[in-house]
Amino acid sequence: MPSFHVRFKGMLTGQERERLTAAAIRLEGRRSSMVVGSPETGMAPTGRPIYTVSVEAASAEEALQRVRNAIEPDTANFTGWESEPA
Repeated sequence: MPSFHVRFKGMLTGQERERLTAAAIRLEGRRSSMVVGSPETGMAPTGRPIYTVSVEAASAEEALQRVRNAIEPDTANFTGWESEPA
């Protein structure tokens, strides 16, 4: 079955991370959604992080749905959903 990367913006709790693991969805990484500052003063991450997870699914739409279902009922806390082949 093909693998997909799904990205979304928000704050994952420990319980949501456990639900992703239980659903065979692997957390690949996290990055800040915005960085402010200057080279002189240093850069500081702000905003909610953007997470990338990988999941096996038949299509990009199914991959999105699997991730959303895994972190239910908290999907209202997440935005910017996108999926692409891994």
